[in-house]
Amino acid sequence: MRLFILITILFFYVAPIYAQEGSKIDLKNVNVASERLPTIFLFGDEYTVRDRNEFLSSLLKSHFYRPDLKIVIDLEEFISNRIFSFKHNGAIKINVNSKRLRSQNAYNVFTGTTQQYKSNNNVRLTKLINNIKTVRIDSSLEGVVSRRALKNEIYVIQRQLDSLNVEIKNDTIIVDKKNEKELRRLLRKKTKLNREFDRTPIVEINIFTN
Repeated sequence: MRLFILITILFFYVAPIYAQEGSKIDLKNVNVASERLPTIFLFGDEYTVRDRNEFLSSLLKSHFYRPDLKIVIDLEEFISNRIFSFKHNGAIKINVNSKRLRSQNAYNVFTGTTQQYKSNNNVRLTKLINNIKTVRIDSSLEGVVSRRALKNEIYVIQRQLDSLNVEIKNDTIIVDKKNEKELRRLLRKKTKLNREFDRTPIVEINIFTN
């Protein structure tokens, strides 16, 4: 009888301890993992990005304003853990603490600069990366509006080109003498607008350190 009572007492005192420790360990592990993994807000939703700092470092040192830029980010949904990639082709706009980053800035390193200059840039870049609090990737409203206006201008110019008396034979443009000057002017303007259209970013990345 005494043995049964002793076993019963031990069960009530020991079993809750193990259960509580197990719950505490699980919760602690979840919290630590969530805090350590960096995140990115993509179009308003939060995602885990294991290599976020490496990605931002490479991006800041790149020609991010060029239309031939290609970026790929491996993302994991913060809650469901679904894995997928965000891909974008084209120039992007970068803001650091709400200030637009210029093409030549304190973080990128260009060929031909002195070793000391490169070293200073790397120090500034490392300091920025280490102090990042929040990263947001959104559509650039300014870029979307600008591209829409440029697209309309290009369309108007194309209509004017179509109205000229132009004939194409064996990749050669044949045009009346009186329209030749106007044709060249419109083609130059269209080329310029196309270049500006390609360089206008429709995606912006906002980096905040405070």
